Amino acid sequence: MGAKDNKVRAEGLDTATGQPVQPIAGEANGRVPSLSGDVEAVRFATVLFADIVGSTRLISVLDPEDARDVLDSTISLIRKAIHDFDGMVVRVQGDGVMAVFGVHPAVEDHPLRAALAARAIVERMRSGPSGILPAPRARVGLHSGPILLRRQDNDFGSILDVVGHATHVAGQIEKLSPPASVAISATTVSLIAESCQLQPLGTITSEIDQRGEAVFELTAIDLEGGDRIPVKGNATSPLIGRDVELDAVKALVSGQAGAALCIVGEAGMGKSRLLLEGARLSAGFGVTTLVVRGNALLAPVPFGCLGGPVRHLMQLLQPLLADVASAAALTADQAECLQGLIDNGQKWLAHLAPGDRNRIATQTILRLLQLAVVHVPLLLLVDDGQYLDRESLSVLTGIRDGRIMTMLLAGRPEALTSLAQCCDQVMNLEPLGPRAARSLVAMINRFAPLDDDTIERILDRAQGLPLALQEFAVSAQGEDGTEPAELSARIPARLDALLGARLAALDDDATRLCQFCAALGPIFPVSRLQNGAALVCRNPSGAIARLVEARVVEFAVANQARFTHQLVQEAAYRTMPRRRRTMMHARALELLAAQASSSQEAEVASHAELATHAEKAGLPQRALGHLWDACQQALSLAAIDSVRQLYLRAREMAARLEPAAAAMERARFSLLAFDTLQQLSQEQITREDMALLAEGTVDMGPGIRTVARINMAVLDWIDGAPLQGEAWLARAEADLDAHDSLPRRTYADLVAAYLAFSQARPRAAIARIERLGNRLDDGQRGSTFGAVVVIPHVLARAFGAWYLTDLGEIAKARSWVAEALNLSRRYAHAYSRLLADLAHGYLHYREGRFERALGILRGAYADCLHHHFLGFEPASASWLALTLIELGQLHEAEAVLAESVARGHFRQVRTSATYYLHEARARLAMAQGKVVQAADLAAEALEHSRSCGEAMHELHALVLCREVEAHTGMAVWGAQDVPTADLVSRIDELGLACLQRRLVAIEDRIA
Repeated sequence: MGAKDNKVRAEGLDTATGQPVQPIAGEANGRVPSLSGDVEAVRFATVLFADIVGSTRLISVLDPEDARDVLDSTISLIRKAIHDFDGMVVRVQGDGVMAVFGVHPAVEDHPLRAALAARAIVERMRSGPSGILPAPRARVGLHSGPILLRRQDNDFGSILDVVGHATHVAGQIEKLSPPASVAISATTVSLIAESCQLQPLGTITSEIDQRGEAVFELTAIDLEGGDRIPVKGNATSPLIGRDVELDAVKALVSGQAGAALCIVGEAGMGKSRLLLEGARLSAGFGVTTLVVRGNALLAPVPFGCLGGPVRHLMQLLQPLLADVASAAALTADQAECLQGLIDNGQKWLAHLAPGDRNRIATQTILRLLQLAVVHVPLLLLVDDGQYLDRESLSVLTGIRDGRIMTMLLAGRPEALTSLAQCCDQVMNLEPLGPRAARSLVAMINRFAPLDDDTIERILDRAQGLPLALQEFAVSAQGEDGTEPAELSARIPARLDALLGARLAALDDDATRLCQFCAALGPIFPVSRLQNGAALVCRNPSGAIARLVEARVVEFAVANQARFTHQLVQEAAYRTMPRRRRTMMHARALELLAAQASSSQEAEVASHAELATHAEKAGLPQRALGHLWDACQQALSLAAIDSVRQLYLRAREMAARLEPAAAAMERARFSLLAFDTLQQLSQEQITREDMALLAEGTVDMGPGIRTVARINMAVLDWIDGAPLQGEAWLARAEADLDAHDSLPRRTYADLVAAYLAFSQARPRAAIARIERLGNRLDDGQRGSTFGAVVVIPHVLARAFGAWYLTDLGEIAKARSWVAEALNLSRRYAHAYSRLLADLAHGYLHYREGRFERALGILRGAYADCLHHHFLGFEPASASWLALTLIELGQLHEAEAVLAESVARGHFRQVRTSATYYLHEARARLAMAQGKVVQAADLAAEALEHSRSCGEAMHELHALVLCREVEAHTGMAVWGAQDVPTADLVSRIDELGLACLQRRLVAIEDRIA
């Protein structure tokens, strides 16, 4: 129903129940529509299950042929009721019928049609058409949701079938229905705009939805609605972001009678809510609201949408006037027309030509309205104007031309031309701006606020669509008021139904192009749209025009095309079954790969995009090749977070390969991303793959094996196992003795310096760094040796300056800091610059130049967070906090440390850098006078150093414990294991000037 040639006519609605007592005949009435071609598709539809109650008993007491006749006539009655409302009978099995609404035709109001069909089944079977008493009764169940439409072949031929979770739920709901009644899910009820009379029946649960689906008995549906505006979403929250439109509505309601304002916008934009505000405002002025609602079911019926409002007018006038027809000076023909409209009949003035009947009906309604406004102040509200029939529109035009009453109309863009003829002013609703959208989400969740990340995801998906903002904001809250771990990627039922109907109405060519575009994403170059149309359509230009006409795709600036809303793209992608998605991604890969080899550089797809299409086209090996190129490109741009994401994608994709191939792919990607992951404190995820390389289980050559062994040494050092790290390094250096390599030898020296310092061999560490520097000439000192996001020479000099500072060799430390700063600035490496700045700030801190250190360390800390260099986050936070404590800025120090602890990166980095976080927290507690906490934190610092095998920083921790004891008078647990004399001797032996000074200060304090 609603198709171009549809000749549906309403032949009577029971005024008490609103139920049709005679069928609304449609094109599909009495036959199953044929669906040719590839029918497989995912649709949001309403499923109906009907079962004949007591059929087993009936068959047992009747002659077999009589039983057959009864069943056949009853099934025929059920089929006819389904066809009357444009449903499709999918399956008849014994005494049960399964039907689906919203597939053919693809209508938006399929929940309403299914509900009316269900009520019609129950009412018609009650009249006993089978010829026996008691008449068979039906039990009907309804549920709406996504279903897969498919063609199924069997030995008897080919049939159309429907599968999906929604069909399972509908079958469960039907079993809850009492005999001779309709059971309907809460989901389906929420999609019906008309008022429904319901009785609760219970709740059903499933493995997919443990929360359960509420089920109701549907006793009646009110199709009149002459005084009610149904609003999708929440109609009680404040109206946000519509100040201009609301002002226009206020001006209309409070202004001169006879004005007309039209509000135009896409589904879910908030048109009905503005009409509701108009009704509320008019009530404040003592004005009565008269509502006209367009209805797709009644759109083919002349004046079909005006029957309810006419009856509402009569209810208003009859208490005031003894004879409304006489008061309106109606002619005999007009009086008969009025009675026909009141009775909802179609046989009034049947002897006249249709044109004459329409003219008389228009005059009758206009005269009735002219009479009504004399006795009752009225505001006419018109909703869903896109479904108004031509005759009803002519009445609205007559109201506007005669300035009979004030009108506020609303409709979708396709109705703009017809509605504009009825109005003085048209306002187009645009999506809400970011501020208004955020305010709306905050208002909806004011009693259980969402975190910023969840709000951002909601804003990104909704893109200012008010209904989407409401639905996502509500679904983001769990049943207990807590936010789930991740905002669901599904489209809420209301939006799914609206968008699904728009997409399902496309023809075959436009559907294929829409699906191809959905595989491309929400926005894409116009050339891809055009080339894709040539690839998948028989009539490319016609398909493009149809998508634009249906407001699925629009042209943006800079030669770009896009879906009119991101959710339209999501819905289009969801309508594709898996095989169609695979095919469309394969087509997209074919197109984009061809463009990549052409000269149109502006249109070339990124490697990451090609990888996505290859992955979704079921080509994992090809996808991994594109991901490799994408990783290398991201490394060249120092886009470390992109490298991490690409690496994780590669690991997931490799799992689809054979075990040997998967291990090889994971290993090579681990090597490529190792340096980046280390900066993000995520290097440990490579351990398994790196061990396979280091042991030679995955063989990529001796050079790679050496690098993997050095990487294993780094992993163990970071993981607090330096002795294991030294064992791996020894194996790597044995490799280098046999096959030397400058980059690998440089890397080995650098890692050897880390390990030597952690084992309290600072001179050996310095010697390694000096040897590394001497091996590199001036041109090589800026080389990255393949690790493009860090310069090894800068890394060595920065760490070396840190070591030298602890040894008190300040002049040399300054020289190395200057060298690191100059190189990092010259080559504009952000990570190298961070290392140089940290060494620079640490040098000033140890020298007591706290003001100088503060500015440098603040900048380093900000850079660390900005660039996500989280491997050095504990060190940068700790050294900044230590400097703030020395300057007495305890509140800021406490905030910095609390934020670092909350991030938790110190749990992944078990090196000397993490030790300083414990020291800073202990020193802050001392400065705040929290003696017990200071002692506990000092003990924690000592335990950390020992558990990580950090012999060097065990000495730092022991000195810290002595300071806490001297400051608080409390003994620190574990610190007494090392006598003070042994501690002093060991520090003097190593020449740790920074600790020597602290020991002298402790003695002075005790003295």
